Amino acid sequence: MNATAVAEIGDRTWRLRFELGGRDVFQYLIGSADVPELVLIDTGVASSPREVVLPALRSLGLSPEDISLVLVTHPDVDHQGGLAAISELCTGASLACGFYDRAMVGQPEQLLHDRYQPYVAEHAMGYGPEEIAWIRAHYGAPAPIHVTFSGGETLRLGGRLLEVHHAPGHSAGHLVVFDRAAGLLFSSDAIHWKACPGVDGGPAMCPTYEEVDSYLATIELVRALAPAELHSGHWPTRSGAEVGDFLDESGAFVEEVDRVLLARLERPATLAELCDEVLRELGPWQSELHLLMFCVHGHVRRLQRTGRVQAADPTASPRLFQLP
Repeated sequence: MNATAVAEIGDRTWRLRFELGGRDVFQYLIGSADVPELVLIDTGVASSPREVVLPALRSLGLSPEDISLVLVTHPDVDHQGGLAAISELCTGASLACGFYDRAMVGQPEQLLHDRYQPYVAEHAMGYGPEEIAWIRAHYGAPAPIHVTFSGGETLRLGGRLLEVHHAPGHSAGHLVVFDRAAGLLFSSDAIHWKACPGVDGGPAMCPTYEEVDSYLATIELVRALAPAELHSGHWPTRSGAEVGDFLDESGAFVEEVDRVLLARLERPATLAELCDEVLRELGPWQSELHLLMFCVHGHVRRLQRTGRVQAADPTASPRLFQLP
């Protein structure tokens, strides 16, 4: 993990950047001129609080005691892994996440099992031993969650109001934070475009949303909020017309995945074979093939619900899918 960089992106608003696995990871500090309190959005990995957050605070003349709320947007090791460590540094802070994500955010081993390994038994797809060891090295210790949000809450920092919105798709409880007055939306990983870029700008990782209808609804939520600037967990800042383009291209990727899957399913295919077809048609990405299992399985589930795809043999292992 490389040294952090701090950028002021608005009045009393800072982006903390570090590099992890060839990708940028962004955390955000939000404050107010009226009160000496800060909100920290996302915690990075287990080492981030001491290697990223603490140096950033020092460079800004701020203290860990100034952080009153730590909001984890969703359960992924690079967003919740530092939760236990940040709670040790910021002893007065409340720890928060989305209601539906509480267990995985607070219990790292449950995160590993439920988030990263759900497709092993039926589809023989998942993370290998080295990747699991890496996750365990970075996911931190269990941490208490003091409060959960379901969307519709408003956080008050003096005269600054921050709206919390439920934005599922990538996870069931994913949250985004909107400063309506400033037009700043902190979206973390709610919207994935057609790739997550590497630090070199190349397509480092495929999209990893899971629930397609929820994901599309989140795209429309962000469109309705009409932010002036979109500040995410990994993607470069989008502003003005770039926000609409980002949303349009994210939705277009979803349509393309459906197209590819329906064409391939004219003959039976496993989840791994479907992932390989999406990689061939819509890639390449630098990430491993199994990372496509999240969005591809989500598409297959939706196509099954609408009767456009069925299980070729419900008892087969790995499972086989085909057109009716």
